Amino acid sequence: MACKITHRLNDQQIRFANRDAAERYAEIMGGGVDNWVFTTVPAAEPRWTVTQELAQQTRVAR
Repeated sequence: MACKITHRLNDQQIRFANRDAAERYAEIMGGGVDNWVFTTVPAAEPRWTVTQELAQQTRVAR
């Protein structure tokens, strides 16, 4: 079953095909499994999501 991991400090999320792959990534590349929250992903969850951020306007004095 698919697994998603979320970093405890910076909220980075990564999806994996299974928990074993997620644990290997967290251990080797992510600083250890203690730094991540593991979540089982239901099959119906969309693979891609689109987010939109509003740009903040900055005024420059002339």
